[in-house]
Amino acid sequence: MKKVSLIIIGAVLVAAGLMYARPALRAGWLDFFYTSKDELTVSGNKILLNKEAVLLAGVAVGDPHSRVGYDRSTIKDYETIKKDWRANTVRLSVHPGVFKRDRDGIKKIMEDEVKAARDQGLYVIIDWHVIGMPNGWFKPCPYGEDHYYSYDSNFNTAKEFWEMIAVKYRGDRGVLFELWNEPADPETNEWKNLKPYMERLYDIIRSQGADNIIIVPGVWWAYDLRGIKDSPVKGDNIAYSWHNYEANSRYLSWTKVFNDLNKVYPIILTEWGYETDPTSNYYVKSDYPGKIKQFIIDKGLHFTAWCWHDSWQPRLLNSGWESLTDYGKFVKNFLTELDIKRQSGGNNNQTKISDQVNDFIKNGVDANSVKLGEGERAAVVYSFKKAFGRFPESQADLADIYKIAGGRAPAQKNLEIETWAMTEFNKIYLRPAKLSDSHDYMAVMVMAYGLRQRAVNRNLYSEAQGIKIFKAIYKKLPKTTEEWNIVQAITYSGAKR
Repeated sequence: MKKVSLIIIGAVLVAAGLMYARPALRAGWLDFFYTSKDELTVSGNKILLNKEAVLLAGVAVGDPHSRVGYDRSTIKDYETIKKDWRANTVRLSVHPGVFKRDRDGIKKIMEDEVKAARDQGLYVIIDWHVIGMPNGWFKPCPYGEDHYYSYDSNFNTAKEFWEMIAVKYRGDRGVLFELWNEPADPETNEWKNLKPYMERLYDIIRSQGADNIIIVPGVWWAYDLRGIKDSPVKGDNIAYSWHNYEANSRYLSWTKVFNDLNKVYPIILTEWGYETDPTSNYYVKSDYPGKIKQFIIDKGLHFTAWCWHDSWQPRLLNSGWESLTDYGKFVKNFLTELDIKRQSGGNNNQTKISDQVNDFIKNGVDANSVKLGEGERAAVVYSFKKAFGRFPESQADLADIYKIAGGRAPAQKNLEIETWAMTEFNKIYLRPAKLSDSHDYMAVMVMAYGLRQRAVNRNLYSEAQGIKIFKAIYKKLPKTTEEWNIVQAITYSGAKR
């Protein structure tokens, strides 16, 4: 009788979410069903890709439910993030209110979005976008608590969400699970109060056979990591999240809240950013951009910059989704620098070349390239990579990117990319290119290798007309580096129909 009573009591506690037995089940038994070759794991304070250290760097795209509501071409966005911004990671957020109101709808949206990102080779962080403490205070929604974007911190809702997500994505270890966006309470924030809830979510995920990396937050809007190092969540494949906005440092210094946790576990800075508009809550007038960039480098942090949106602040994109904010340009250039280093593979000679390429992007090498600006110099390097299938590896390669920046054809040639450019020429001018004609030849060279117009000769009015012509032909505005190269050819080559 006593045994039966204990079983009944235990069942009641499990149902209430107050007790959760740690399962012995691991994801290994599901290996046969795994669909991805990207096996991200944690070893010490490193994230490994198939047993090699990897740095996750990219952007947070916000709640896909909102982006679909904006009638955005999200699949194209992921292509741009991967190929033009040079990111390898995106963060997708789901508000509790969205999940509560439309479980089937958000499940379908997430399927489409995750597939689109993974098809581009991006790693995906799925974020439960709550702001508050489990079963406690949560940030009020300005549109009412029945709205899609409610931050409702009901813990049972979180458990249901993670059980669904664990089952869906246990076959893809390129997907990571961020358990709780920002644990927050205006009055009390202590790790010891949050830890038991995070352990329960960890257990729920592992009980579904999902061995994906689990990302656990600290307290105080995910800024304060103190207490974790001495009493971490027990388990494996665990990383910790950190959020950083300039106002946080008024609470405690970055170094103090870190408490050297980065020496023990991987830290993913899943939100950070700033605005240059003085009316914004995220406005900075200090050296925050340079400081946070250096902190990321010094501490070996992974990151996703918030937010790939034209109104959710801090914004990477201006209104209309087409052009970049100053913050967006900063992040894009940072991602480019990191990708160049990633491509170098650690070879000493290559590292020296990589340093020279980074210096070219950051500072330029002559009066013309200095005037072009960082964005254009980064586009030059990416154009080289598109043309030759690699980043610069030698002094000869460096010489060619300097030529491209100055509007001259590189010494190296690639017949395949020139053939592509001649196909585009035919589409634009409705006739084959005559390479004996200097204007036709220049149009092909600009499209193939990204030759830049010299800074002193640029004409913004003419470029605006070139964009209109591009839109009339391709039925869209230019986004990628290749598409902007086509605009340059239309604007400056002098080729005619």
